[in-house]
Amino acid sequence: MVTHQASTQQIVIWGVSLPTVALQQAEINYLEKAVTLERPPVEWIWQEMDRVWNALGLENGRALQGQSIGEFYSHPVWVVNGVFSAVDPVSVQHRDSIVEFVSRIGMKRVADYGGGFGELALRLHAVAPKIQIDIVEPYPSKLGMLRVAGKAGIQFINELDGQYDCVIAQDVLEHVEQPLLLTEQMVQAVKMGGHLIFANCFYPVIKCHLPSTFYLRHTFNCVVRGMGLKFEGRVDGANHALVFKRVGKIEENKLILLNSIAKLIGPLLNTMKCF
Repeated sequence: MVTHQASTQQIVIWGVSLPTVALQQAEINYLEKAVTLERPPVEWIWQEMDRVWNALGLENGRALQGQSIGEFYSHPVWVVNGVFSAVDPVSVQHRDSIVEFVSRIGMKRVADYGGGFGELALRLHAVAPKIQIDIVEPYPSKLGMLRVAGKAGIQFINELDGQYDCVIAQDVLEHVEQPLLLTEQMVQAVKMGGHLIFANCFYPVIKCHLPSTFYLRHTFNCVVRGMGLKFEGRVDGANHALVFKRVGKIEENKLILLNSIAKLIGPLLNTMKCF
């Protein structure tokens, strides 16, 4: 259940206030029905996402084109996921660690790819208000845009625009059919000497993590060398967040070769659980 604050026209979920003006009635109905009073474990979020995925008849073993994938990523379950990530201690630590890293190395322009709820952008803005932040979101929500409204330097855009000092992609690549193509686009949008932060989850945690991407679980660092990236390490406090520096141009032949090798050995490494 959710808590209403009629006087301020807010819905409160796990301590986070959501303005009803940014929600459709169908979204309000879903939140009232689906959300528990106490914050659940992350497994509940995953189960609810899978329930919605199944209800839409989606299949992750075939091409997404022609499936209701846009409807899935526009579903209110992602509002719930956004709220959860804003209050879950582990998620908060991961974001704050990334924010600390980005703010420390003096970046001026950052792209948060897939940051639809705006949580990372808001936390980064609070620490480093002079950084210009583009939230690149193919499925923007009215709620996400309202949360950052009035914050100078934060804007929602549909695609990468120009050159950035840093591109951040949290939980993005495992959701797309051509993760390396999207990675290339991100690399091309970063200045030479700039940084990219990838927090990938190439695991079958939820059904919207596409099995075709899992070969990159232990090979991603190697493959992106063909994109002129140098692995710099991991973000302190967010060990799954990998930091790369753009040091060269994309070499397509090298990239194709490395990706071919990764497709051969990646499934074996996954089976061996090599880390």
